[in-house]
This record gives sequence, C-alpha cells and structure tokens, in this order.
Amino acid sequence: MRKHIFAAIILSCFTLCSTLSHAQILPSLGCNDKNIRLQSEQIKQDFKAQGLEIFKDAMINMESRQPTPIAVHLKKGILYQMVFIGSKEANRLNFEVYDGEDKKIDERILKNPAMTNFVIYSFVPEKTDLYLVILSQVKGTKNLCGSFSIMQPAAGNRPAAKPTAPINNNTKTPAKTQSSNPRYVPQKGK
Repeated sequence: MRKHIFAAIILSCFTLCSTLSHAQILPSLGCNDKNIRLQSEQIKQDFKAQGLEIFKDAMINMESRQPTPIAVHLKKGILYQMVFIGSKEANRLNFEVYDGEDKKIDERILKNPAMTNFVIYSFVPEKTDLYLVILSQVKGTKNLCGSFSIMQPAAGNRPAAKPTAPINNNTKTPAKTQSSNPRYVPQKGK
C-alpha cells in the first residue's frame, strides 16, 4: 500500500512540475493595463462615431523584441482601420502587414512611443485573403502590454456588392435613357 501512495505522490509532483514549466513557456492570453485600455476605448469610440464597428479586439501580453503575429481574414474592398497601441515605456513599436503570399504590404515603426504610442493604419484589401499583422515592442527584457483592434464599417455602412450581368444576357438595352437611375425602364408610347 505504501508503494502505491509513494508512486502517486511522485506522479503528482512530476505532473505539477511539468504543468508549471508549460505555464512559463506559453504566453499570457491577455494583459491588463488601465492606461492602454482607456486609450483603446477612446479611439474605438471615435471610430464608432464615424460609423465603424469593432471587427477584432484584444489586449495582448507581449514579450520584448518578440514578434506577435495575428492572422485575420479580410474582405476585398472594405475599409479597415487597424489600431495598435503599445506601452509608453517601450523604446520602439513595430507594426507590419503581410498578404496571403507573405509579401510585405507595409511597415510602421515608432521610435519614440513616449510621445505617440499608437499606430492607426487604414487598409482596403485588393483581394479577400488571410492577412498577417505582426506587432512588436522593444523594452529590454520586460514584458509589455499592448492593444490591437480592427474596425470596419457598420453593417448599414458597408458598400453593397456590385451587381453582375448574367452570362446569357440576350436582352437589348435601350439606346437612350432619360434618367441616371439604373432601374429606369423607358415607357412605351401610349
């Protein structure tokens, strides 16, 4: 009986140790920085007043000098506002965007986050694709908090899909229309 209890204690110790070591390796799913959260909420409210809504939003625990990749599916022709807010304690903030073919679309670097600690990037994708946004902050060996949000036009403000003509369009179009309304159908004389 003592052998079973001893084996159970040893097994519990190994399980606990491995769980703790994994907890140190995996990054935190979020962070809590009151100043960054307030700044993020203010920027989002400003965009909401312009008819945008939140598409993605997260507080991110970031290790200094380590890139934080975020994959996001964006649709062609829709205006997205990407907002990255970093710590004012950081020495540098990096923001990069890549398309689905791993081609760099753009990069923004802030070398003095104490003055301006956020990047607002307006983006209209040329194609519907999975895009990669890479964020990083630099501050010695310290872990830093950051915020990343993507805003998009609210449902009522999104551009309508462009209509396409059917493949077998055998109807004849009138030579002249008297209205710029695309739904105008000329009336036949009485």
